[in-house]
Amino acid sequence: MAISHDRTESTATAIVSIRIPSGGDDLTTSAEHRLARTDGVVSVVVDGLGGLEPGLSATVVTVEVTIALHTDVATDELRDRLTAAPGVENVSVP
Repeated sequence: MAISHDRTESTATAIVSIRIPSGGDDLTTSAEHRLARTDGVVSVVVDGLGGLEPGLSATVVTVEVTIALHTDVATDELRDRLTAAPGVENVSVP
């Protein structure tokens, strides 16, 4: 019998500005789903909302997030990975 174990190795926090199209889920859920698609990310939880910039077809939301990762990732690498997520405009990893 095969046994698998998906253990989270580390967590990180970041402040991310992300464009969320109008008409979808709520803003925080949409941000979590988009950021969770990032390579090496297990899960994302929005801890706080920092700002909203409504537009005609999308809202840019700035959120503080806690990110669970499969392995330890250097700050610069995490920033690069998050920047590649759909709709991300700005990333700050303290």
